[in-house]
Amino acid sequence: METIPFGLTALTLAVVVPATLLGRRAARLLRQPGIVGEIMACLLAGGLLASALGPWPHDVEGWQLLETVGHLGLALFLVKAVHEIRGGGAERQLGRPLLWTVAGSALLPMACGALFALWVLHSGDPALQGEAPAGVLVLMLAISLAVTAVPVLAGILEDRDLQHTPTGRLAMAVAVTIDAVTWGLLAVAVASRGGRMTPYAVFVAGLLLSWAVRRAASTGAARAWAGRVSPAVPVAVTAAVAAGTALGTARLGLTDVLGAAMVALALPADGEDGVWTRAARTVGNWGRAVLPLLFTVTGVGLGAAPLGTFSGVAVLLAMVLALVGKLIGSYLGAWLGGRPRRARLQLAALLNARGLTEIAVLQVGYQAGILAPALYFALVVMALVTTALSGPLLWAIDRYVPAATAAGTPPSTRTGGETRGRHLNPW
Repeated sequence: METIPFGLTALTLAVVVPATLLGRRAARLLRQPGIVGEIMACLLAGGLLASALGPWPHDVEGWQLLETVGHLGLALFLVKAVHEIRGGGAERQLGRPLLWTVAGSALLPMACGALFALWVLHSGDPALQGEAPAGVLVLMLAISLAVTAVPVLAGILEDRDLQHTPTGRLAMAVAVTIDAVTWGLLAVAVASRGGRMTPYAVFVAGLLLSWAVRRAASTGAARAWAGRVSPAVPVAVTAAVAAGTALGTARLGLTDVLGAAMVALALPADGEDGVWTRAARTVGNWGRAVLPLLFTVTGVGLGAAPLGTFSGVAVLLAMVLALVGKLIGSYLGAWLGGRPRRARLQLAALLNARGLTEIAVLQVGYQAGILAPALYFALVVMALVTTALSGPLLWAIDRYVPAATAAGTPPSTRTGGETRGRHLNPW
């Protein structure tokens, strides 16, 4: 019995690297963000492993270690992602365009997510419903359809030279605002899963502690200390505290990634070249390198589930509602915010990219027992498809919508940068 899990563990590690490289290569050939091909290839590799080797015990030490390392990789990656969201990877924009676009890009997708949850609850399919309370499932699916991937969006904007245009800055500000709200709602959903007060107390205490640590780290004495020590020290401190907090919050009723998010909130926003920003970026890159292992391990778990648990109707409905919610909601919000037609279309296409942020949110729901395997699979497919569509949608807008309607857009950007087609690489 010991040799089977050890063999599967070793084989899982052996297929991670080639699956990752092949996935990135395929994405590059299809002019897609590398993460899309990487996730698909690793999930597929894990599913094939499970199909070929059959069932295995999940309580063995080797397999538990792989799962733990994969989840810690996701937690470390989110230190960087959440720090960028809070610290301001985008310019702060106030006023009508931001407020209306945020409202449209968040509220209609959340309503579509709630509608999807009602369909799941009334489907009578236990493979989709799982065991989560109805209210928690509704909130989880509302969050899932509202997310926009800030890292992927930043890569798309940079690839098309849109990051310094009014449309690009507005898109990033909207994405940052929405994701900041959805991560808070996600913590509430996870805390509500068990129906106990302990997770709420841990969450509130964590937020208060994060605020206190950030205030202390922003003092002159703390900044002077950070400037004197070796750059490796803040990196080591951030990584160790993030890993320890992630494991601790998981044991206390919250998921490990929410613990890492609290660490990211505790880091001061000290500018693009600041000590703590560089530490968060380094730690996040370490976690990013481990994520293929998590995707492969998740693929093994999905592949071991009965084939009948995967619902084509759920996959199709998730994609349709996700596209309707984001594209129409973002367009209407930008219209109410006074944006011209071309900018409205560009914002809708950009904010439809969900990428790895969506996968992280779904992984939290799956790990917390809110999302059943069939529902998790449907939403992962939705996340990959909507992200992959951003490039073709922007290409169609560049080709068929007159650039002259984008008031305020520099001519050099309208005629050159927006139509360039380099590979979208958000990493």
